[in-house]
Amino acid sequence: MAEKAAEFNPEVFKKTSDEKMSARLKMWLEMCAHCGLCADTCHYYLANEQDPKMMPAYKAKKVLDAIKKKGKIDEATLNSLYETVYGECTMCRRCTMFCPFGIDVASIISMARGLCVSQGKVPENLVKVIENYFAHGNQMALTQEDWIETLKWMEEELQEELPGATIPIDKKGANLLYTVNAREPKFYPMDIAHAVRVFHIAGEDWTMSSKGWDDTNLAMFAGDLKSAAYVSQLVRDAAEELEVKRVAITE
Repeated sequence: MAEKAAEFNPEVFKKTSDEKMSARLKMWLEMCAHCGLCADTCHYYLANEQDPKMMPAYKAKKVLDAIKKKGKIDEATLNSLYETVYGECTMCRRCTMFCPFGIDVASIISMARGLCVSQGKVPENLVKVIENYFAHGNQMALTQEDWIETLKWMEEELQEELPGATIPIDKKGANLLYTVNAREPKFYPMDIAHAVRVFHIAGEDWTMSSKGWDDTNLAMFAGDLKSAAYVSQLVRDAAEELEVKRVAITE
């Protein structure tokens, strides 16, 4: 798995783990009884011939073992942790539903991803996407001009079927701000037209924003919470500027 290269810093690893170790996370990590009820819920476990190392409980223990070393780990251990938290768990939370203690392995993995972020250990493609959020406000690096042109194109196409249907942009005081996955304008613009049909027929008072319209947050998925907060703020800023009552997302 490709990653952003960085020099391993044990002190930063320990500092970050201390900051992220909430009472709830500590309790979850310590209370696991290794009963194995989570095993069959994990698609990685099932897809890898029931390899014990793919059990959610094993992955959580791997995180705990790394934290207990208080930063006294080598780069090989960090690399192994990196492969587990990014390559062997999607944080789907199925295991939590079957855990008798309600241990949230997804939150544990998310915290561990944050530890990897502190060391610059992040999949290369996620790094590029996060950079796109800062540079363009969306993961697909669409310019504002391309975004507006796509909306106008979809509006023209839709009016052939539904005369009078419009895609309002930056309408202040609307009931609903509709945001989308950035893949839609990039690859599937007709998905936007489908949503417009629903809003038009329902008589909804809605709008789309010229900025802060991407409702994905791959920085959160990466474990980069500082960048994730920035991405979320983009949508919030758009909603507050347009004074809408609600924000709707596509997923």
